[in-house]
Amino acid sequence: MLFLTEQDVIDALSGGKPALESVELIEELMRQQSAGSTFQLKRCTVTHPDHPGHLWHNLRILPGMVPGMGTAAVRVYSGYRGTNRSEVICLFDWDTMQMVSIVSDYHLHAIRTASPYGVAAKHLARADAASIGIIGTGRYARALTAATCAVRPIRKVKAYSRNPENVRHFCEVMQQELGIEVEPSASAREAVRGTDVMITATSGNVVVFESGWLEPGALLMSLAPGEFDPETILRSRVFVSSIEQVVGDDPPRKPFSTVLADGRFRPEDICAEFCDVVSGKKPGRNHPDDIILYECPGMGILDAAIGHWVFGRAKQKGLGTELPFGEALGGH
Repeated sequence: MLFLTEQDVIDALSGGKPALESVELIEELMRQQSAGSTFQLKRCTVTHPDHPGHLWHNLRILPGMVPGMGTAAVRVYSGYRGTNRSEVICLFDWDTMQMVSIVSDYHLHAIRTASPYGVAAKHLARADAASIGIIGTGRYARALTAATCAVRPIRKVKAYSRNPENVRHFCEVMQQELGIEVEPSASAREAVRGTDVMITATSGNVVVFESGWLEPGALLMSLAPGEFDPETILRSRVFVSSIEQVVGDDPPRKPFSTVLADGRFRPEDICAEFCDVVSGKKPGRNHPDDIILYECPGMGILDAAIGHWVFGRAKQKGLGTELPFGEALGGH
């Protein structure tokens, strides 16, 4: 059984075009999801008895199977002190269901999280989309920007977060990585004003985007629960990765839980699960002026696909540490 450390993962992803590769991988995964050939359960959350309802003290599990890619996985992570490195992907071979790898999932998770949004930018953004406005400047924001730029001819990015130093660092790193104009904004409103693709990539549960900021033709992609107000849902054509995950998330996913509870929005008001847009079963953008909202909560099939991909890259490069696991002892 191969153990991949954070450094192994980083080394495995060096070279080539990992942002584009991961988006193409998840695009194919979504075609298989649409065909009904993938299997998953929605996220299971076990609440710490001493900290009920607190995201920082829970245990969370995401299982998924992707037979078409020869893999299955369970992502296991805790929320201690927010996002930290207490997160792994347990990867299984599909034919034998033998555990073949444990993958440290801090660096990789940003790429896994961003990849579906890259697919969404490809299929849901306006054909002439050339600018990004992003609220949030952490590792997820960098990955979402890279994934979007991998599939769209983006010429300009505007960024905002509450910490000016983080914004400065984001702009420097992304401008060097992408070779395009990346500039700081004085406010969240200014970051998204006049942009084609609007992204919220914060730690969640604080509204950072208002419905009045939506403009004709905009694609809003939200990373975390509670980043936008309820009216944003009501003004948008809504696409999600999994209706079950959005409607039945634990804890309830804001602001969807708010508008579902008060009757202003119903599950059937969701235009489609996004995989059906990718496969061509359902329409995506109908008109250049459509305002579209896309949200992709975690799905175990994403972890299975991305884990299998980085495992293959690591094997090719001879990375990782083989650990004894499940070996017979004493002749038994």
